[in-house]
Amino acid sequence: MMKKAFFVCMILAGFLTSSLHAEINFPQDGFVAGWKKARELTYSASNLYGYINGGAELFLEFGFEELLIRRYDKGEAEISAEVYVMENPLAALGIYLAKSGKETPNPSINARNSGNAFQYSIVKNKYYVLINNFDGSEEFIPVMLKLAQSILDSIPVKVDQDVWKYLPDENRIAGSEQIIRGPFGLQPIYTFGEGDILQLQSEIFGYVADYRDGDNRLTQIVVPYPDAEKAKNIFLNLKENLDPYLKIVGATEDGFVFKDYQQKFGSVALEDRILSLKMHLQEKPGID
Repeated sequence: MMKKAFFVCMILAGFLTSSLHAEINFPQDGFVAGWKKARELTYSASNLYGYINGGAELFLEFGFEELLIRRYDKGEAEISAEVYVMENPLAALGIYLAKSGKETPNPSINARNSGNAFQYSIVKNKYYVLINNFDGSEEFIPVMLKLAQSILDSIPVKVDQDVWKYLPDENRIAGSEQIIRGPFGLQPIYTFGEGDILQLQSEIFGYVADYRDGDNRLTQIVVPYPDAEKAKNIFLNLKENLDPYLKIVGATEDGFVFKDYQQKFGSVALEDRILSLKMHLQEKPGID
């Protein structure tokens, strides 16, 4: 009986997922005069490497579910839409922030976006959307925008949550925020040790931002773990397996200060289930 119930749940979950994806409106031929659908492609987690050579790891780490691609052409010109279906809106936002760099939004797109005549990257709900213009001709920007809006209009709005509630507001540099969910996201930010040193395991989200520190700029990572015991174990593991280029120069039961190879300082502090890490400090911080 339990086995039957399990399969019913799996079928229902699959139906709901497929139904939500089916709501995505890829326009048909003639959505702009002369443009017609040229190709449809779908990738799952098992074959994403076949499409993103060397970059699939980050998507999988954040919680990738499916990639839907539609290509359109008009003579020799071609544009495409890539819709990455992620596990949840936070995962989609994490990928968007990791890929978009300094945002250059187009106000005509009714969602958070960044881009130019070659590509627009967009995030809405649990979807990360790329609109590609392969030759970068500005005359095709209206076509890109029409394609983007057709897709976005069919994606339900997700009520915004306070994504950055774990990050301090004071002196935070707007636009510097990022999200991590494992070692591939952490790697370009800072090296604390080998592997998944913060044990995010593609399940736990960490929040990152830069802050003004006088005339300097520091980076802070805040990770809320499920409970205090898990956070404590991860803190102790980090302290014991810290990258050899980082030298601990002060420590207490729930925190330590380190010095890096550039002679800059950093700190790690544990409070209940929250682990807070600061890097690129010019002066050695105090520690209680």
